[in-house]
Amino acid sequence: MGLELRNNSAQDYLGDFEQRIAGLGANLLLAEYRGYGMSSGEPALAAMLEDVRLIVEACAVPPERIIFFGRSLGSLYALHGASLYPQSAGLIIESGLADPLERILVRIEPRHLGATMDELKNEVDRCFNQQAKITSFTGRVLILHTRNDDLVSVSHAERLYNWANEPKELVLFERGDHNTILSVNEEKYFVKVGSLVSQVSAELH
Repeated sequence: MGLELRNNSAQDYLGDFEQRIAGLGANLLLAEYRGYGMSSGEPALAAMLEDVRLIVEACAVPPERIIFFGRSLGSLYALHGASLYPQSAGLIIESGLADPLERILVRIEPRHLGATMDELKNEVDRCFNQQAKITSFTGRVLILHTRNDDLVSVSHAERLYNWANEPKELVLFERGDHNTILSVNEEKYFVKVGSLVSQVSAELH
């Protein structure tokens, strides 16, 4: 089962993005999906949820010092991390999904998976109930999206924002689309990310 959303590999975030994050006073750990980029294994939407806890445990950083970040399809795993560690410091969602089933149904029909619509809905809700996951999170939330996203409607960002607990912020950029949100809004983008990092840092000291 695939969502066919273009996703950056970890290598794409090395260089400028990495340096900008470091300039905010934060460390950056990049994780790739199984079988993607330099990662081994076979990609599978639900199975990769298991990797989130393993990554957090491997980095040996207390959850209270972690800000989960997820872009596009990666928002599923960032939100899963936030639900596993509701006491973590922050959550940043860029061009994220509030209802993965909407995107799944764009690409496939339940019968292609040997399932009924109800069975597919139940399975997606069991693994990817984004509302339940974000409402369980108690840290700071920043949601970034463009009004002109051509792959994931801005309504996804609005739903995630409405479900999230305070403190939270929704930033809707007037320029750019799903794959250019960062490149055409870079300065404002990092101002907002930097604000969240600063607030988290102040709370930790």
